[in-house]
Amino acid sequence: MIFCKDALLFAGCLILSAPLMASGPESDKSLEEESHQVSQDDGGSWWQSAHQSVSETVDSWSRNIDMFLSGNKQALSNKSYMRLRFGPILSEDGADGFFDFNARLKLPNTKDRLRLVIESDGDHLTSDNETTETSRDSSVANSVANSNVSAAVRYIKKSWGADFDGGVLLAFPLNPFLRTRFSQGEQYERWRWYQQEEAFAYYTEGTGLRYKLGYAHQLGEDFQYGGRFGTTWFAQDDEIYYREDIFLKQTINERNKLLYQLSFLQAEGDDTNGNSFLYFVDYSRLLHKNWLIGHVKPQMTYEADENYRADFSLTLSLEILFGKPYLVPK
Repeated sequence: MIFCKDALLFAGCLILSAPLMASGPESDKSLEEESHQVSQDDGGSWWQSAHQSVSETVDSWSRNIDMFLSGNKQALSNKSYMRLRFGPILSEDGADGFFDFNARLKLPNTKDRLRLVIESDGDHLTSDNETTETSRDSSVANSVANSNVSAAVRYIKKSWGADFDGGVLLAFPLNPFLRTRFSQGEQYERWRWYQQEEAFAYYTEGTGLRYKLGYAHQLGEDFQYGGRFGTTWFAQDDEIYYREDIFLKQTINERNKLLYQLSFLQAEGDDTNGNSFLYFVDYSRLLHKNWLIGHVKPQMTYEADENYRADFSLTLSLEILFGKPYLVPK
């Protein structure tokens, strides 16, 4: 009975979102014309001005840091950006919230060898054990307050397919860490594959190894399918996590996209024995220009610890992108 109830809720969310997913080029065009008319009438809005200001700040910081670290006084154009994503997660147990952000400050004067990487989930070492948003908390505000931000300088060695991170978790006491990644991949016509090997060491979180392997095939202009496999080993507790994802991406039009995904998760260790699986549909819509994106994500989760009881959740989120690539020309 519980499964039937949750399945009906899942189907209901898809039905309710159908009118949105069916939006075609004509409705998108009318929305753009309406937005353009409003901007002409009131000269823009405070949230557009705020986005413009933050994007200019991100661009200014990246150029100044680039000149400082390289010793070159010439400011080069770059594609640095900052990404925010937040919203509520609705389930039978109530409403929670999440807040994630990350930034990539690219430094072209260093011959593209350096990046400054800032992330809000700096103490989260793997995605192979995730069944929901990493920063999930009782509310969005609590998620922001409990974010464990990390800042790292990334050195990139393109000829090796490698990058090296050195940074700290910005908590008290400071938690330094090192990460090393080696990546390989090829693309042949409509097929693409990649793999990545990683080693990490955190002062308080311990050391570990991670491996990822994935492939994707472009099926026409509107569909792409593929799979991913990942495993993470934590040396401190001798725990191993495995994850397999199977996905299908559908492009409805320039503004609307769908992601269908089925995931299997496994764990081995003294306190981590158990399997789970989940499936979800992530509908995303470009709401404004190229920097404001809305997401609707109904999900069903089945965990061994809950005797594989069906657990339905609905995640609603906004994604905001800042930086020079998202600035409105003046």
